[in-house]
Amino acid sequence: MAYSAPLASQAQLHALKPLSSTLSNEVCFFVSHATQPQLKHHVEVHLDHLLRAGLKVVLILNSELAPEHVVLEEQLLARLSGVYLRENVGFDFAAWAQVFALCQDTQNWTRLFLINDSIVGPLNTKHFDQLMARARGSDADVLGLTEVQAPQHHLQSYFLVLNASALRNPVTQRVFSRMLSLPCKSQVIDVYETRLTGTLKQHGLSCMALFPPLSNDRHSSDDTILRWNKLIESGFPYIKTSILDRYAGTGQLRGAVPAEFIPQPGVRLFQRG
Repeated sequence: MAYSAPLASQAQLHALKPLSSTLSNEVCFFVSHATQPQLKHHVEVHLDHLLRAGLKVVLILNSELAPEHVVLEEQLLARLSGVYLRENVGFDFAAWAQVFALCQDTQNWTRLFLINDSIVGPLNTKHFDQLMARARGSDADVLGLTEVQAPQHHLQSYFLVLNASALRNPVTQRVFSRMLSLPCKSQVIDVYETRLTGTLKQHGLSCMALFPPLSNDRHSSDDTILRWNKLIESGFPYIKTSILDRYAGTGQLRGAVPAEFIPQPGVRLFQRG
């Protein structure tokens, strides 16, 4: 199915902190949908852990806010390797693609982490450290945390890792350069999330999920939604914002999720970009 939309690179982009000229080793593009001047609390916590893990983090805010209205804590701003305020179009894939196009030289990159704010955590620092160690020790070209089987097998895109072999493969450059700012989340899932894994595999790249499926039923294989509690018990250090919103105030989150991450009454974390 073909869609017509502007190229991701055509969106308005404001550099609140231009890309560091010395991006190297492990780089992370973190996309957050910003409806308020301040960063979401769970985004700040996640950024801190990624920075402490040694990643060079570039923050991309998809937002309708004017640049002068964005409030970033100075200490965090100093630690980030770039901050961009982007027109709120195309969701996470378009944001990743547009900033990737700004990077002229990725030869010194060992990994590129692509992360969005639809997950909350780390819920457990030890489990996060173990996840990072497994990612760094993997021989796979492309990693996700979880995978689903329908409508076709694919890595879920809230947290992806492209290792050096994937970054050097021409298919990666081609996918990013052709990416569109699709208007609907369902279209982004259909065109990019669902099909990316297959495209990469067709070009010889190995793809693997760090957390194997907890069910053999291909029609109900999304563990982050259907078996989120068992996934956390297995060492998964995150929970989806949609699950927090669904179960906030029910008591089902108690013991699995630190209190700081549980939404207050009337506050929803899951907002469409």
